[in-house]
Amino acid sequence: MPRPNGAQIRRRRHERGLTTAELAARVGFTNPGSLRNIENRDDATAMIKLHRIARELGVAVDEIVAD
Repeated sequence: MPRPNGAQIRRRRHERGLTTAELAARVGFTNPGSLRNIENRDDATAMIKLHRIARELGVAVDEIVAD
């Protein structure tokens, strides 16, 4: 199963001038640590959350996943 590419998420978040907490809030996470876990590839539920992140960053999911 493809996994989120944390570096891509982080890069795109920085490009948009968002902090981890800001992006987490925009995608409905109650804890910014959830986004940090995704960026660090430690979150097993990341694919479920990934669609919200991609939509908020204005990119396709394919652009932020790794094989």
